[in-house]
Amino acid sequence: MHRQITALALLLVLFTIACGSMNRATPAEWDRVAIEADVRSKVATAVPGKTFSIGVTVSEARVVSLSGTVDNASERQAIGEAARSVSGVTRVINNIAVR
Repeated sequence: MHRQITALALLLVLFTIACGSMNRATPAEWDRVAIEADVRSKVATAVPGKTFSIGVTVSEARVVSLSGTVDNASERQAIGEAARSVSGVTRVINNIAVR
């Protein structure tokens, strides 16, 4: 029993070390992909009907550019605010057009 607990503790320590080293080696591209996914998730929550009609691009400087069309100014504003609320975003360029 003592040997199993020791083996489990060692496994958990190795797993923790491996996860920590992966986070340090994460390329900048992964950060942009993660930010884009977070923005898309927030857009889906803010304005569910426009999830697939809004374009999201993220630059290396973590500037988010939004494009597409919406039905009214309140949807445009809600999507912009949703993008701004994502951690890591430095600026939002809202190029969404209102029909």
